Amino acid sequence: LGILKAGGAYVPLDPAYPSARLAYMLEHAHPRVLISQENLLKGLPACSAQLFCMDRDWPMAARHAGGNPHCPVEGEHIAYVIYTSGSTGKPKGVQVPHRGVVNFLHTMRETP
Repeated sequence: LGILKAGGAYVPLDPAYPSARLAYMLEHAHPRVLISQENLLKGLPACSAQLFCMDRDWPMAARHAGGNPHCPVEGEHIAYVIYTSGSTGKPKGVQVPHRGVVNFLHTMRETP
Protein backbone atom coordinates (compact mmCIF):
# COMPACT_ATOMS: atom_id res chain seq x y z
CA LEU A 1 0.00 0.00 0.00
CA GLY A 2 2.87 2.34 0.80
CA ILE A 3 4.39 1.77 -2.62
CA LEU A 4 1.13 2.70 -4.32
CA LYS A 5 0.60 5.75 -2.09
CA ALA A 6 4.10 6.94 -2.98
CA GLY A 7 3.29 6.73 -6.69
CA GLY A 8 5.41 3.65 -7.29
CA ALA A 9 4.69 0.30 -8.87
CA TYR A 10 5.51 -3.07 -7.39
CA VAL A 11 6.46 -6.49 -8.70
CA PRO A 12 5.34 -9.36 -6.46
CA LEU A 13 8.02 -12.03 -6.11
CA ASP A 14 7.16 -15.46 -4.72
CA PRO A 15 10.08 -16.82 -2.65
CA ALA A 16 9.02 -20.33 -3.70
CA TYR A 17 9.90 -19.56 -7.35
CA PRO A 18 13.12 -21.09 -8.70
CA SER A 19 16.13 -18.81 -8.36
CA ALA A 20 16.55 -18.55 -12.13
CA ARG A 21 12.97 -17.29 -12.54
CA LEU A 22 13.43 -14.70 -9.78
CA ALA A 23 16.73 -13.59 -11.34
CA TYR A 24 15.05 -13.14 -14.73
CA MET A 25 12.17 -11.15 -13.22
CA LEU A 26 14.54 -8.89 -11.28
CA GLU A 27 16.76 -8.35 -14.32
CA HIS A 28 13.77 -7.58 -16.52
CA ALA A 29 11.93 -5.30 -14.04
CA HIS A 30 14.98 -3.31 -12.87
CA PRO A 31 13.51 -2.47 -9.45
CA ARG A 32 15.02 0.48 -7.59
CA VAL A 33 14.17 -1.00 -4.20
CA LEU A 34 13.70 -4.61 -3.16
CA ILE A 35 11.51 -5.01 -0.08
CA SER A 36 11.82 -8.33 1.69
CA GLN A 37 12.41 -9.99 5.04
CA GLU A 38 15.79 -11.02 6.35
CA ASN A 39 14.91 -14.73 6.43
CA LEU A 40 14.14 -14.65 2.68
CA LEU A 41 17.42 -13.07 1.58
CA LYS A 42 19.26 -16.34 1.14
CA GLY A 43 16.81 -17.37 -1.60
CA LEU A 44 17.03 -14.12 -3.55
CA PRO A 45 19.42 -13.78 -6.47
CA ALA A 46 21.81 -10.83 -6.56
CA CYS A 47 20.39 -7.63 -7.97
CA SER A 48 21.36 -3.97 -8.10
CA ALA A 49 18.26 -2.73 -6.24
CA GLN A 50 18.55 -1.10 -2.83
CA LEU A 51 17.52 -3.69 -0.25
CA PHE A 52 15.02 -2.91 2.51
CA CYS A 53 14.21 -5.67 5.00
CA MET A 54 10.92 -4.96 6.75
CA ASP A 55 11.96 -6.75 9.93
CA ARG A 56 15.54 -5.48 10.08
CA ASP A 57 15.23 -1.94 8.69
CA TRP A 58 11.84 -0.85 10.02
CA PRO A 59 13.25 1.29 12.88
CA MET A 60 15.02 3.44 10.28
CA ALA A 61 11.81 3.90 8.26
CA ALA A 62 9.76 4.64 11.38
CA ARG A 63 11.85 7.79 12.01
CA HIS A 64 10.43 9.42 8.88
CA ALA A 65 7.29 11.51 8.92
CA GLY A 66 4.03 9.61 8.73
CA GLY A 67 1.02 10.46 6.64
CA ASN A 68 0.36 10.19 2.96
CA PRO A 69 2.94 11.61 0.55
CA HIS A 70 1.79 14.07 -2.08
CA CYS A 71 2.36 12.08 -5.26
CA PRO A 72 -0.25 12.68 -7.93
CA VAL A 73 -1.12 9.36 -9.55
CA GLU A 74 -3.12 9.12 -12.76
CA GLY A 75 -5.22 6.17 -13.90
CA GLU A 76 -2.75 5.21 -16.62
CA HIS A 77 0.23 5.04 -14.22
CA ILE A 78 1.41 1.51 -13.56
CA ALA A 79 0.34 0.03 -10.20
CA TYR A 80 2.10 -3.31 -10.51
CA VAL A 81 3.74 -5.71 -12.92
CA ILE A 82 2.68 -9.34 -12.73
CA TYR A 83 4.71 -12.01 -14.47
CA THR A 84 2.88 -14.71 -16.40
CA SER A 85 4.16 -18.23 -16.82
CA GLY A 86 5.29 -17.41 -20.35
CA SER A 87 4.35 -19.78 -23.18
CA THR A 88 7.90 -19.50 -24.55
CA GLY A 89 9.44 -20.56 -21.25
CA LYS A 90 10.36 -16.99 -20.27
CA PRO A 91 8.03 -15.12 -17.91
CA LYS A 92 6.34 -12.08 -19.41
CA GLY A 93 5.71 -8.93 -17.39
CA VAL A 94 2.18 -7.53 -17.70
CA GLN A 95 1.79 -3.93 -16.55
CA VAL A 96 -1.44 -3.26 -14.67
CA PRO A 97 -2.46 0.42 -14.46
CA HIS A 98 -4.13 2.04 -11.44
CA ARG A 99 -7.42 2.35 -13.32
CA GLY A 100 -7.47 -1.43 -13.81
CA VAL A 101 -7.01 -2.00 -10.08
CA VAL A 102 -9.72 0.54 -9.23
CA ASN A 103 -12.14 -1.01 -11.74
CA PHE A 104 -11.47 -4.46 -10.30
CA LEU A 105 -12.08 -3.24 -6.73
CA HIS A 106 -15.34 -1.53 -7.75
CA THR A 107 -16.50 -4.75 -9.41
CA MET A 108 -15.58 -6.80 -6.34
CA ARG A 109 -17.55 -4.43 -4.11
CA GLU A 110 -20.64 -4.55 -6.33
CA THR A 111 -20.63 -8.29 -7.03
CA PRO A 112 -22.29 -10.45 -4.36
